[in-house]
Amino acid sequence: MAIVSPRHRVGDGSAHAKVILIGEHTVVHGSAAIALPIPAMTAHARAAHASNSAAARLVPEGRPGVLRIGGPGFRPRTGPELAVDAALRRWKITGTPLTVRTDTRIPVARGLGSSAAVTAAAIRATAALVEQSLSDTDLAAFVQVGGQHSHGRAGGVDAAAAVSRGPIQFRAGVHAPIPIAGRALLLVADTGVGAGTREAVGIASARLTGQSGLELLRSAETLTESAITQLAQGDWKAVGRSLTAFHELLANLGVSSHILDRGVAAALEAGALGAKLTGGGLGGCLLALTDHPDTATGIRERLHHSGVRHVWTLPIEGSSK
Repeated sequence: MAIVSPRHRVGDGSAHAKVILIGEHTVVHGSAAIALPIPAMTAHARAAHASNSAAARLVPEGRPGVLRIGGPGFRPRTGPELAVDAALRRWKITGTPLTVRTDTRIPVARGLGSSAAVTAAAIRATAALVEQSLSDTDLAAFVQVGGQHSHGRAGGVDAAAAVSRGPIQFRAGVHAPIPIAGRALLLVADTGVGAGTREAVGIASARLTGQSGLELLRSAETLTESAITQLAQGDWKAVGRSLTAFHELLANLGVSSHILDRGVAAALEAGALGAKLTGGGLGGCLLALTDHPDTATGIRERLHHSGVRHVWTLPIEGSSK
């Protein structure tokens, strides 16, 4: 089936960043993970027929990029290109080449899901251009195609979190919302060092084998399930303990680093209820949890003194109903 949308038409799409609260790496092996959206960090995309200069009017305010999809000799080489191409093939759409311009304000290589968000925005923009309906389930599946290319053995939590509108638990390819009681603050600190996700996945996977690996997976599952219960109860002190314990588990897997460990220690010394790395590790970002705004100020200052580049504050709140 040929593309029938008018040549002057454009399609726009957007998606947000995410942060993994607990469960990274072990989620690839079937354990649960918890992820939270970061609505303030977004990626945008505009799709158009390649001959339409309107596609160029997406103002690059963050990190701009251009995807060229289709046309003679086209071979998708990047995660977003593979994902958009997979969507077009699913819709049985062929025709003139498309241009998808992307713009992300999400720091890249920091474990915040920048690649997944850019891919989700590009797919949404393409769907709007060619007038195709797009369910969240299908969108997550297409984003996962890109994630497998970008990060190797991707667990799927990035793809699910990129399209979710609230906190989710993720296990074995299935995600569902989780109840949260009360309110807390999560400080997300960027170390300024790029996360080595693909390398970290390989390191963690190698260590999650044999009897010792099974024991680590059981520990990870216990901590994550405990955190789900603690969030529903609004027991933030217990959540914090679970986060810190999970950081220790990730450090044992070999995916932490000196700057991450230093930041975690600084946050805890400043009164954080818990702290851990987030995402792939070997750099990237770390998290610190508090249930009091005044404590958040002190934690932020200590994190900056420890050497992190930026600190963002993410409210965590919900209802147990």
